[in-house]
Amino acid sequence: MIRAVLIDNEPLALHYFQNKLQNFLQIEVIQTFTSVKLFLNNLPSLDFEVIFLDVKLDELSGLEVADIIKTNRPHVSVIFITSYRDFAIQAYEVGGLDYLLKPISHARLEKTVMRIEHEFSMQKLTQQASSTLLKVQCFDQFSVYSNNSLVSFKTEKTKELFSYFILHPNMPIHRDYLIEILWPDLDYVRAKSNLHTALSYLRKTLNNIGYSNCIIFTNKYYIFEKPNIMCDLYEFQKYYNDFTKLEFPPIFLINQCLTIYKNGLLVFDDYGWATTYKDKHYKSYIDLLEKGIQATILTETDTAIDYLNSLLEYDPYNEQKLEYYLQVLMNAGHHQQAHKLFLAYEQKLKEDLALTPSPTLMEISNKLFQYK
Repeated sequence: MIRAVLIDNEPLALHYFQNKLQNFLQIEVIQTFTSVKLFLNNLPSLDFEVIFLDVKLDELSGLEVADIIKTNRPHVSVIFITSYRDFAIQAYEVGGLDYLLKPISHARLEKTVMRIEHEFSMQKLTQQASSTLLKVQCFDQFSVYSNNSLVSFKTEKTKELFSYFILHPNMPIHRDYLIEILWPDLDYVRAKSNLHTALSYLRKTLNNIGYSNCIIFTNKYYIFEKPNIMCDLYEFQKYYNDFTKLEFPPIFLINQCLTIYKNGLLVFDDYGWATTYKDKHYKSYIDLLEKGIQATILTETDTAIDYLNSLLEYDPYNEQKLEYYLQVLMNAGHHQQAHKLFLAYEQKLKEDLALTPSPTLMEISNKLFQYK
């Protein structure tokens, strides 16, 4: 949760804006103030990440209050709320993150909340980076960074072995299983020798960057005791776990997962053993997009269309799915968008495969677009 403080001279305006923020589960309003003096008296005991304040206040202006906050707590995000356009430049000059004009729509406030989240995430990453050396990237291509420099592994098998450990932290893995998945075409004796060599290289690499003794061997089992590292896969798993617990997950949580996922898990790494894991996370990705459509189809059509297009990119010629998405759009009253989607599919089919939609899909589309 991102903790917020609100300041506005007008109690009704303060109450109204607090109610609007209740629609965003990631924001927790911990206190509100109608007096700048009272806020400054309480400031030493307040722990918050964002402040929403009016530009026009009584004792001091919102710009002066923001200057005090940014001087003492530079990590706090400052959001100005006002009926006046004239102070936008000064607001950004004192370090304001956003400038909202009253009345504030839900869509505009959602963009602000996304900015706050991004700022909050970047600050967390900076804090984490100061306390850890290692950053591991599993989505797209597997990469490891130490102090922002790419870690070079002695051999490709050493790198692959480490990627397997990263995907299975704190789990006992039998020596023979590692031999089987990493060197399936070699005889046992030679493969075992290769494993010992790769482990030796890996331990040396980790030792050189400050991570010694994190690979334990006991009774024919290896355990990678996960040290303090930053890993996009672990972040994704945490956020996706939160997502699955909610019947109506908020958009910010869906977008957080999608941003981390990028093009897929280990998508540029040809690891035969990773197929199951790639498929599992691909299904998670589809689930995120489909829930995203459900959450936005009635209120944020453009966002829903973006999710639809992302789904179609991964299976562009699947007519059954296309039919379902067309029906979803039609049921939500977005006839024009549905028609555009169908025409785009028809054009892609013609250009890529020199084909036309099946008679069944043409018949369905004719029924769907009778209003035309």
